[in-house]
Amino acid sequence: MLPLGNRCFQLLFFRISTFLTLSQKHMDNLLKPPESVCGMRVLDRKLFEKTLEVPVITLKDIKVSAVLPVLKKYLLKVEKLKPIQHVNPEEILIYLSPMLVQQWESIPEDVRQRLHSEHIKDENFKKILYTFKYENFTAEEILRAILPPDKEGLSSFTKVGHIVHLNLREHLLPYKNVIAEILLDKVPGCRTVVNKTNIIDNTYRNFTMDILIGDPDMLTTVKENNCKFKFDFSKVYWNSRLCTEHERIVNKFQEGDVLFDVFAGVGPFAVPAGKKKCTVFANDLNPESFKWLKYNFEANKVDQTYYKLFNRDGHDFIKNDIKLLLPKFLECEKNVYITMNLPAMALEFLNSFVGLFSHEILPEYSKPPLVFVYCFAKGEDCMEITKNKIKDTVAYDLSDKIVDVFRVRTVSSLKEMMRVTVRLDRDILIADRKRKLEDHFNDIQNKKVILDHSDGKEQEKVK
Repeated sequence: MLPLGNRCFQLLFFRISTFLTLSQKHMDNLLKPPESVCGMRVLDRKLFEKTLEVPVITLKDIKVSAVLPVLKKYLLKVEKLKPIQHVNPEEILIYLSPMLVQQWESIPEDVRQRLHSEHIKDENFKKILYTFKYENFTAEEILRAILPPDKEGLSSFTKVGHIVHLNLREHLLPYKNVIAEILLDKVPGCRTVVNKTNIIDNTYRNFTMDILIGDPDMLTTVKENNCKFKFDFSKVYWNSRLCTEHERIVNKFQEGDVLFDVFAGVGPFAVPAGKKKCTVFANDLNPESFKWLKYNFEANKVDQTYYKLFNRDGHDFIKNDIKLLLPKFLECEKNVYITMNLPAMALEFLNSFVGLFSHEILPEYSKPPLVFVYCFAKGEDCMEITKNKIKDTVAYDLSDKIVDVFRVRTVSSLKEMMRVTVRLDRDILIADRKRKLEDHFNDIQNKKVILDHSDGKEQEKVK
């Protein structure tokens, strides 16, 4: 048993620690929405009202420009509240953050001395009651306050023109209407909020969606790479999160280069390339994408001499149109690029390049075409997984043809979107296609996963 003195000390220490913890928690929650809104499923904006004592400094006959650099760090920064307010022509209030300043002495001494030099003293400091309302909180702050704290919240959304696009997890579906209303209020330019209701697995890469709130008009316009793209979001594929990737690739193109875009969509690669006076051959199977692809070339005033459009299956486009057009550009030593942005299955289309030409038809060339092909990698080592997917999918050993493997973005936990840059050397294009496909098929058939009972681990063995 501890001596009485030690027990008293421990009890005092415990009480002080508890007090400091509760005080810190109170301070952390000070400028957040009231805890009572947690679990709200019907938006009630009045319940967000919260009255606090806010420190202010009063200025009379003192220029704001003289003290603002000194107090900038301590200003109250919340939505829809200007920290510097003119009460009348002679009086100005500077609102300070109650998280940083509780009293005049909370301001560091060196700062107070600088304020003194501008004739600002403790009598200029006071506290006033201010009622924070729904409009004073950000969408992120409101959603964190409402949604269950013990589960993953709304981590992100995408904005496509006037449309905010969600992909809600199942546990958030009961809150979908309140989420939609908050985003409609808070996201600038938002007129419609939709939720994706199935995965993109159909031929045309679009998905069904639930319009949660707002204007049902799905016709939208976005700006990217100095171009405007118009389309019906419910009928074509568009992902605003790929804006940076589109820019990376387009920046590689120079005037006079050649681009074959196998899955062009509404033109995020093809249209900017055409504006740079590249020769562009853009293809998409979806008739709706093809319609807006044509519209976007015209709307961005790309000269028709720089592009030709196709509405075909990707394999057909490669085996017929690329096969017909590519040799003359190789012979002219043009820089040729091929984009294949269909991550779910684009690797399969690389097989269409294997043995595409006979030896006689294909000219000698010193500038091999570069293919940018996209895929998904699920697992921890996305680089190795991607390389293995290529080995398992493509009927040719591309190991020494891979120029680069690049992680484009994180799709979800342990799922990455990858870009593989492949150099189309002559030996690929004139390979014995029949033999390569047969060898590839036999390799796959011969592989079996055998359970090693001695250590319980799966090992892959070949007959």
